[in-house]
Amino acid sequence: MINRILLGFIILVIVSACQMTSVPDASESLPTRAQLPSPMPTEIVPLYTATHTIEPTITALPSKTPSNTPTITPTFVETLTPTSFAVLIDVATPSPTPIAITRTPLPSSFIFGQSVQGRDLQAYRYGVGEHWIMLVGGIHAGFEANTISLMERLRIEWQNNTREILPDVSFIIIPSLNPDGATRGRILEGRFNGNNVDLNRNWGCGWEDSAEYSQGPVDPGFAPFDQPETAALAALIRDVQPDAVMFYHSAANGIFPGTCGEDRELSLPLSQVYGQASGYPYEGTGFTAYRVTGSAPAWVNSIGIPSLDIELATADGIEFERNLRALQAVQRWVASR
Repeated sequence: MINRILLGFIILVIVSACQMTSVPDASESLPTRAQLPSPMPTEIVPLYTATHTIEPTITALPSKTPSNTPTITPTFVETLTPTSFAVLIDVATPSPTPIAITRTPLPSSFIFGQSVQGRDLQAYRYGVGEHWIMLVGGIHAGFEANTISLMERLRIEWQNNTREILPDVSFIIIPSLNPDGATRGRILEGRFNGNNVDLNRNWGCGWEDSAEYSQGPVDPGFAPFDQPETAALAALIRDVQPDAVMFYHSAANGIFPGTCGEDRELSLPLSQVYGQASGYPYEGTGFTAYRVTGSAPAWVNSIGIPSLDIELATADGIEFERNLRALQAVQRWVASR
């Protein structure tokens, strides 16, 4: 009997020991305690992707502090399209000598900006040479609509008579820099753009925060080049670097060179060439009938490009023959330089 009791006690001890060793530790059984490795990225995504084309942008100046140049982002265009233009400059190796400029041929027509009200600013090229002459009409738009008509007549002339343009010369014609004002017709309001700013008072050299016209004060804008039309044309001139730029107005009957900047006489030879060939009076001085500030030829002259204001003799005629004769003389002068 005692042996049976002792045997039962021994069996009970053995069973209890087996049960105690088979229970797992609670900390090892919880899935939330598992230390999994952090997932590694399978692909590295760059913060930016380099491209071959950087579109030109222009930033309006933030204050009324006068400046000779708009803030313009450098432009590189790999493939020229009808709405693009470029000047490609090799800057790989610094050099103390001037860097040669290789001009990319402009298309026969292209858009270089938009007006305040979203109208395209259109330009046309005639000729194949690398000496470029730029002609700009319609700055005062509907108020001086005959300048737009003159530009359109020149376009027809050179479309039909390409041999009139020298092999070394190309003309760039901008019929109207102010398409918004052109929609208003020949009234005083037609002189101004969609913001009621006088675009021939909105340029950098000699700009002031008040301006005038023979009939009274006009708005020069909040700062130089704060209007999209002047900013776009300034950028185009900077890129193209034409040999001469001429702006057409009416009807003060004369040739008025830009005289702003370090070389105030830079544009005088061009005014003499145009004046003698056209028969318009030229005195070699700027416009003096009333005070003009921040004009387009003033700024163009200040960046080293000969520039003129050409005032037609009448308010409605285009005076085509005398201006064509003058432009033939100008292209000979440009090519000879």
